[in-house]
Amino acid sequence: MRPLLYSERANEKGVGWQRNTKDNDSDTIALYSLTWTLQFPHDSDTCYLAHCYPYTYSHLQCYLRRISSNSAVASYCTLRVLCHSLAGNAVYVVTITSRGDGGVAGRTKKAVVVTARVHPGETNGSWMMEGFLDFLLGDSEDAQLLRDTFVFKVVPMLNPDGVIVGNYRCSLAGRDLNRNYKTSLKDSFPCVWHTRNMIVLFCLHLLRNFKAERSPDVGLLNCTCAGFYLQKRHISFRTNGMVG
Repeated sequence: MRPLLYSERANEKGVGWQRNTKDNDSDTIALYSLTWTLQFPHDSDTCYLAHCYPYTYSHLQCYLRRISSNSAVASYCTLRVLCHSLAGNAVYVVTITSRGDGGVAGRTKKAVVVTARVHPGETNGSWMMEGFLDFLLGDSEDAQLLRDTFVFKVVPMLNPDGVIVGNYRCSLAGRDLNRNYKTSLKDSFPCVWHTRNMIVLFCLHLLRNFKAERSPDVGLLNCTCAGFYLQKRHISFRTNGMVG
């Protein structure tokens, strides 16, 4: 893995981030270390190093404005603000699903929740998220089938404060949001609290629709919404009860 270099002097000529460092060859197995050789391309220059191509909050906002203003996807894509971070930055959620005839009925569609950038330093996650959204909003048969079958709730940047101030793992409060999905402190962890709440509310929405649409001759129904887990995030939501 070679680090990226950004030179302000080179950028004046239209050159951006580049991998122009050299790996140090060694016969010795070096654990937990990364070494490289770098020759700065210009004198009197300001340079930056990064392990992956940066992806800023401003870049995300420009991308979201572009897709939300695209009339070709307006019928199945909506953008709204899920909440605001501690610093007051908008945390966006993109909803993608087909409407009208065709596919699974809207009231009974299952949801797919996808998030990225809970850790600000993992910029590759944002690039993958952008590619995922481009595919899902595309006109391929696979994308159409997915939109007809599911409701996609996408939170492309869970930790905008950390991204803006340049943290690697933590939020503006110095806390790892990835370890606080179970928190009840809405004001201290608004981004993950509102994301979890969105999942819970959608699950309850499905339960209500299931109760309303069941056949009259079913009688009492033991309705269980169990095993609803967001993998790796340690969220569990269970509702057990008799629905009459």
